[in-house]
Amino acid sequence: MEIEIKRIITNEYQNGNFNIVDLNHLEDFLIKKFADKDYGESVVKYFFGFELYKFDGGFAQFHKDDVESWKTKTKWFVSNAHFDWNQFINLNAEQIINIIKQEFTKSIGRIENMKRKPKDFDFKLFQKDFEEAMSEYKNVG
Repeated sequence: MEIEIKRIITNEYQNGNFNIVDLNHLEDFLIKKFADKDYGESVVKYFFGFELYKFDGGFAQFHKDDVESWKTKTKWFVSNAHFDWNQFINLNAEQIINIIKQEFTKSIGRIENMKRKPKDFDFKLFQKDFEEAMSEYKNVG
């Protein structure tokens, strides 16, 4: 299965460049980890939305909603996760990786509550494999 991390990062801090964790490195790791995995025919590509903004800032109104979207024609699935600049600004790389793992894992779990969800997609196995991959990455990254 293909993996991609879509990034939305607001610039709400003067030195707010998010470079503590290399999302390109994480994405490359996940691409390699999941390249040979198959979770069913309904989803062939999974997009994680990484939304980093101040929860109490001016952009919060545009990013506060959870998204689960399944594109049946392309067999792409999109889910997002929210991250708070106010929290990230004080964390080290290991702490941030742990939060990314937790929030992306939760975003996969939201599939269970969708009204119209992929019929042939073992999202629970994907969620388990994702957690394991992120635990491994924590030691690599």
